[in-house]
Amino acid sequence: MATATDVDRDRLLRTFLDLVAVDSPTGHEEEIGQVLLNRFQELGCETTRDDIGNIVAVFPGTREGTILVSTHMDTAGTDRGIIPVIGDDGVIRTDGSTILGADDKSGIAGCLELLTLLRANPGWSFPTIEFVVTVGEESGLVGSRHLDVSRLRATHGFVLDTAGAMGSVTYWSPTSVYLTITFHGRKAHAGVEPEKGISAVQAAARAIAAMTLGRIDEETVANIGTVTGGQARNIIPDLVVLEGMARSHDQVKLDRQLDSMRTACEDAARACGATVDFVAEEIYRTYKIEPDARPYREAAAAFRSLGVEVIPRKSGGGTDGNYFNAKGIPCVALPTGMVDEHATSEHIAIDDMVLAARTLVAIVTLPPEGAAAS
Repeated sequence: MATATDVDRDRLLRTFLDLVAVDSPTGHEEEIGQVLLNRFQELGCETTRDDIGNIVAVFPGTREGTILVSTHMDTAGTDRGIIPVIGDDGVIRTDGSTILGADDKSGIAGCLELLTLLRANPGWSFPTIEFVVTVGEESGLVGSRHLDVSRLRATHGFVLDTAGAMGSVTYWSPTSVYLTITFHGRKAHAGVEPEKGISAVQAAARAIAAMTLGRIDEETVANIGTVTGGQARNIIPDLVVLEGMARSHDQVKLDRQLDSMRTACEDAARACGATVDFVAEEIYRTYKIEPDARPYREAAAAFRSLGVEVIPRKSGGGTDGNYFNAKGIPCVALPTGMVDEHATSEHIAIDDMVLAARTLVAIVTLPPEGAAAS
């Protein structure tokens, strides 16, 4: 049976640093995809890659059952040439000019360490594992939304892609909606005949001022993130586009928030003589995994076997797990040790990354419920 000491700290660190050295900003995953395809094949997986680059690598088990282990290969933003720096405190950072990419290369490194151990210990008991590594996660779960989930056989799964304290089990995630709001005015010369114009900027500003944004309540948030439009300082702008988002763990509250934002836009457009197109696109849907559900129970049992306190976590963000849950594969999301993901202050403690890998090993190798421990 596997033990907590089986994870090789130095090997795991080397794997992580090798992955970080491969540039993979979202939308540019070709090289990292090929690297991972080769690694999974070398480690004994039956591996496929779909038309947009998602990888599914299946490692046959020694007992009945199939589980899903999900990660993503892209990194947030556009940073390239990431140079990790290992501090005397055992924490991996960068020089502060780029992100680190622990989101989600720490999760992938843990998967590769698990596979290395399973190959080296054929006597261990474990289920078949479907490793899914997606592209475009950072740009709205593009890869998982495209993935043909019907080809998966997993009954439940684990998403290695969250921050939070070690021991956290993300059991509840919100619905997220992207907003594209386009105001249409009428162009005119602002210095000669402004009366003939209808300012799309003025309509948009009026709408934003009327919206309730930020933290709406403990379950709901909303934001307008970008404002673009106009051609020159002396031209009444006829087009302005707002991009924003709204999220909530409560669908009724989310619908109410979206209705209020739509009303603010329509009222502002009407008052200014403009028109508005309000487009709301659901990016991922909420899920809630109860403590007695299998993925939650197995993750909690793994943490407890390592002497780690289980911490139920309600997330304000989404992962590929939202999509898998929506498609009928119940999943919880687990921490990999990453901190300050998406920021130049992103870092990860080696000890936490090792603990995350040990947790994954425990999830896979603990005796199934109802079986006697050996």
